[in-house]
Amino acid sequence: MRRWWWKFRFTLQAALFPIICIQFVRTLLLPNPLDVFLLFVFFLAYLGFLFHVY
Repeated sequence: MRRWWWKFRFTLQAALFPIICIQFVRTLLLPNPLDVFLLFVFFLAYLGFLFHVY
């Protein structure tokens, strides 16, 4: 069951980086708690991909 995840893991990691960059700029321009929370969640997900937690 885990084999299908390994195919899409690097694609999700590559797609998550531009989303983090866009969210970071958005948080700098219009900081509100939701944007900060989303940036934190995306950052934790990206760290999980980097450290092979997922």
